[in-house]
Amino acid sequence: MQSVKITKHEFAHTFGGAGFHNNDATMFHVIDGEHFNQYICKCYREVSPGFMRTFAGFSDWTKEAMDEFALYYENMQKWTDTPIYLTPGMGKLHFSDEEIKEYGEAVAKRLDYLYNEKNVKHIRYYCFSNEMSQVMWGVLLNNLPLFKKYHESLFSAFQKRNLPIGLLATDASGYGAWSTVEWAMNNMSAISEDFCLHIYEQTHDIYSLDFYDFFYQKCKEVVDKSIACFGKRFILGEVGVQKNAGQITFNKSAVVDTCRYFANKHEEAYLGLMLTEMAFSAINSGVFAIAYWSYVDHPDPYSCAYSTSDDEYARKWGEAERFFSTTADTKYNKWGFLKWDDENKDYGARAHYWCIGLLTKFFKRNSKVLDIEVADKNVRACGIMNRDKSVSIGIVNRNKTATKISLDTNLFNKEIRVYEYDPYNVPYNKFADMQSYSAIISKDKPTYTLKPESVTYFTTDYIVKNKSVYADGVTVENGVISWNDVKDKNHCYYRVFTSSKEDFIPCVENQIASTVATKLKTNKAKKYVKILSVDKSGNA
Repeated sequence: MQSVKITKHEFAHTFGGAGFHNNDATMFHVIDGEHFNQYICKCYREVSPGFMRTFAGFSDWTKEAMDEFALYYENMQKWTDTPIYLTPGMGKLHFSDEEIKEYGEAVAKRLDYLYNEKNVKHIRYYCFSNEMSQVMWGVLLNNLPLFKKYHESLFSAFQKRNLPIGLLATDASGYGAWSTVEWAMNNMSAISEDFCLHIYEQTHDIYSLDFYDFFYQKCKEVVDKSIACFGKRFILGEVGVQKNAGQITFNKSAVVDTCRYFANKHEEAYLGLMLTEMAFSAINSGVFAIAYWSYVDHPDPYSCAYSTSDDEYARKWGEAERFFSTTADTKYNKWGFLKWDDENKDYGARAHYWCIGLLTKFFKRNSKVLDIEVADKNVRACGIMNRDKSVSIGIVNRNKTATKISLDTNLFNKEIRVYEYDPYNVPYNKFADMQSYSAIISKDKPTYTLKPESVTYFTTDYIVKNKSVYADGVTVENGVISWNDVKDKNHCYYRVFTSSKEDFIPCVENQIASTVATKLKTNKAKKYVKILSVDKSGNA
């Protein structure tokens, strides 16, 4: 039996949360209501990310587009209490200091409108451009003083308006560009709240047993330098695996950008283990927050799908279209944990969602990272303690055989719920509902047998419900099911069930939807309908 020793350090570092890059934030105007309510919003609330990044904060952002962003935020990040990091994609090209100053003022004016007039209070960070880009990808890697000049303009404009939004530097991508943060530490520390980098791992594949230690050391080097720089924090703004290997071009007329592991169903599922290891090694090294690329696919195709012309779109919605443009006739981005396939009406989850969803749900922001020791190098563990003293421990078992462990700690304050992700038996659900706990074990000398090549979470972060909660006032009229909102502070979303029998028991076989709404358009309703409330702990 392997002992997993878990202790709380007197000066444990804080974890700010895991989440996603959310391209859907600026595509809200083209998302069908049912799609949003049943998948995008419902899944977001269920896993409740602790951090979010998106392309937004444009200097020419229109009031109409900002109002829509605020409506999206009201349903998403405000509901989940998730901090937001904004960057306007490819930056802007200017030819004078005066133009750069005007740019900073334009951005600050728009963020002031969002923050103070539209009450979008979760905007936490901002950066001039994605991955050191200016019109073209990464060109500022060779002109860091110009990047600094833009941030000086933004910093001054934010200060004038008393905007509590911190600037991140440098947002560069690739291990070779991580040195830009050291330059920022030496030259931009006075105007940088924290530091941020990206990585798409290409040097190790998903079966690598060396990656965890390798990535831990890479992150630890930057964390240590960040702490030495006036105690600033290090954020991973985008993380993924094998990005460049996934880009495919067809006859120079279409580009498909996706993870190459998605082409194989088992590899797509197994990817969850490596992505979890990325998070665990980063968190254990002291990384403050993490955003996976990306939450949802783009629609098909995304470079020309929203208006009669690119110019019309750019005038209406700002810089976003210029960032998304491509020289190809059409471009597809299929990197999401959730799909977006309008043709086949497929908006469900990819396999690794049921793995990373557990991490984002249980590794909450503003938690304290625990110290964990385990002798078996193929067992990688990470843990946090929340402010209410609840504890969540995650373990990746890379052994090809079942591994029995004991959790050596006195930190568990009640019975432990166990959640599992087995890439050989993915808990697929067409409504993208997260899996329930698979076991409950005692808090006293807990032991458990980990499945081979799996991820397991042990948590006391839950409430107990002894009785199911159903919505009342259910009516069906003209193909629309309606019901009254459940008045429960822990309510998260609804599952809708139907049957021809009055006394039926709700189950996945008679479920027809999951949704955050109190209405559902459907032609599947039978004589009897039941609406079950699922709470934030997953109790149904």
